Amino acid sequence: MNNFGHVIKLERIRNNMKQITLAQGICTPSYLSKIENNSIVPSQEVIDLLLNRLELSITQNKNLDDESYLKHIKEIYFNAVMNKDRELVAQQLKEINNERYMFSDSTNYYTYQLMVLRLTLIVQDIQNDTSELIMALSELSSNFNDYQMFLFHSNVGSYYSFMLDFNSTLQAYEKAIEYFKRINIEKWEEADFQYLLGHCYLTQQQWVISIEYILKSLEFFKSGFYNARVVECYLILSIAQDHSYQYEEAYQNLLLAQKIASQLNLVENFPIIKQNLGSSATRKGLTDVAIQYYLESLEARKDPVEKLLPIYSLVKEYSKLKNSEEIMKWSTLGLSLINDCSNASTQTFSHHFNVYLAREKNPNLFEKVTIDAYNYFKEIKDYRHSHKYSLLLGNFYQELNKYKNAAKYFSYSNENMFKKQKISYWEDL
Repeated sequence: MNNFGHVIKLERIRNNMKQITLAQGICTPSYLSKIENNSIVPSQEVIDLLLNRLELSITQNKNLDDESYLKHIKEIYFNAVMNKDRELVAQQLKEINNERYMFSDSTNYYTYQLMVLRLTLIVQDIQNDTSELIMALSELSSNFNDYQMFLFHSNVGSYYSFMLDFNSTLQAYEKAIEYFKRINIEKWEEADFQYLLGHCYLTQQQWVISIEYILKSLEFFKSGFYNARVVECYLILSIAQDHSYQYEEAYQNLLLAQKIASQLNLVENFPIIKQNLGSSATRKGLTDVAIQYYLESLEARKDPVEKLLPIYSLVKEYSKLKNSEEIMKWSTLGLSLINDCSNASTQTFSHHFNVYLAREKNPNLFEKVTIDAYNYFKEIKDYRHSHKYSLLLGNFYQELNKYKNAAKYFSYSNENMFKKQKISYWEDL
């Protein structure tokens, strides 16, 4: 029988289990260590006992070898990355997890796990076991080759992006870039990574470099008629151009995205297209038009977590109009949706809604929730929002004639503005 200690080791780490715990009553910890390092081939009885304790069932298709099965996974991986058909990927992922193919070669097994991790991220099935798999793979990463390190760090970046922790996203992608420079990968995978970088630098408000990466990936996706990815690129491009004051170019790219999505019925793109059209209208000062687009974006979304972005956009637009009733209505709805789901990625929206709601409904609570929001965004190095809330607090204290506190938060506001714009000296303003 082929040894597959690497499988046992990954599953043990994934289950946060010590060697002594897994080995108890089956073998010695030192013997288990040799099994996990593939230095010995244990008996079938020992293997069965270890698998049972890990609650792991593995079936082996004798008609396939490692290379053939990995080729099958790579085909699924390619189609998933290039076409972004989440329903199909979810179905295929379920089949893969049910198969639990046993790789006798640890290198193939690690590549397989890294690709399965990306499939999980594509279907956005981010649960506890996703972070557990990432931690387990991280512990085993000393065994990875350069390509696997590239996959690992790009996956970690995608995970943090989903969790809205964009600074950690950037750190992970920059590590992936180091390995990207050492390897030769296929053009489609290069284009996909360039898109991820473009999206990442967009969240960092580095508009020029975001546009640079997105244009590279867009060129490849257009040449291969990967229309779902083309739409994604136009969306990112439009946002970066909008923030670079290229308003007309941004609007035209949004219209192109909308046209392709409508023609091909790429319904999952409708919410974000409407959201971005709303943002475009906002920048033009067309608040009523923006509100209509945000409502359409909200209506097109099914997932409660995804509804939070257009709701937050509505809160901000009604705040500009000083419409207290609508601010409280939408903030309350947003907090209600957050309370109904347990998702760490909602924490940022929770702070936003609490600030706007307290500002309208509970002035006595406003100071506390705004300070909480400021401290939260400062801690995660989200300088855009730490700048926003420090400025809000400065104005709040100034209106109360609390000039010492006002001066403190105006100082914080300037400090965060410098960090947001990556400026070190006032002379560079």
